[in-house]
Amino acid sequence: MKKFQPQPGFVVQAYRFALDPNVTQEHALRSHCGAARAAYNWAVGWVTASWWQRRAEESYGSARPG
Repeated sequence: MKKFQPQPGFVVQAYRFALDPNVTQEHALRSHCGAARAAYNWAVGWVTASWWQRRAEESYGSARPG
């Protein structure tokens, strides 16, 4: 992997934060992460199914234009 090298004259600054949520906040964070993962998995499934459907239609000679 290529190491990041800033251009001459540029300043690179970074911040690091630590989270220390209470029980309620931790539950909310986990819930949001779970929902995001479910949405991602749904989208991947939909795209994959669409791709396979398009491929099947092409094999039947009835592919949609575009």
